Amino acid sequence: MIYKVAICDDEINQCAVLEKVIIEYFKNRAEKCEVEVWYDSMSLCRDIKEFNPQILFLDIELPGDNGVCAGKYIRETLHNDRMNIVFISHKTSYAMELFQIHPYDFLIKPIDDNVLYDTLTKILQLEDVQKKEFRYTYNKTGYSIPYGEIMLFSSRNKTITICKTDGESVSYYGKLSDIISNLPFQFVCISKSYIVNIKCIKSWKSDAVLLKNGMEISIAQSKRASFKQAVFNYGSLLIKSQ
Repeated sequence: MIYKVAICDDEINQCAVLEKVIIEYFKNRAEKCEVEVWYDSMSLCRDIKEFNPQILFLDIELPGDNGVCAGKYIRETLHNDRMNIVFISHKTSYAMELFQIHPYDFLIKPIDDNVLYDTLTKILQLEDVQKKEFRYTYNKTGYSIPYGEIMLFSSRNKTITICKTDGESVSYYGKLSDIISNLPFQFVCISKSYIVNIKCIKSWKSDAVLLKNGMEISIAQSKRASFKQAVFNYGSLLIKSQ
């Protein structure tokens, strides 16, 4: 497999340093990578769909349309929720603006090599999780769905329904309590009836989550503290939006 990594930053020296460290990282892992560099958001948005990287290091302070605009273009126009966007900046005051873009991380310049290595390692671990599958049985037949395609699990009358990111849903007999401990870390139980994929949350407040499909689900009072902790554990930028 060849990992594709994109860099968009108007600081040429910063791009060169990032590219060098990224190439060294994958070389040390004996993995193949392809790195492409852009210096403005307009050219990035023009080419990003065709290049389709797994990872994008995106500067916020770009000339013209800034990195936030480019991030919104990727998420809202291209409908690409799988790309791991890592914002980079000299400033630290952008968290609220970035929430709905769901970045994987936010790195402060100058970027320490060890911090960059740690970020890349965690992203690749997450990529591996997305490829793994949830397995279930219905009518004595086994089925599987990649975790990255699951938006939520719901339960009613001993039946679990899996809602997928493509809008489809499937059901089988079971209980949420039997599966929660075996799910990847991005899945969090918000009530007796719902387990949601944090990556599919558009926004949240103290007592409810709004998913990307427009569905709003209440968070049980007994689950609010653990939900909040799970969100912060998943990504430091997924802060409370309301």
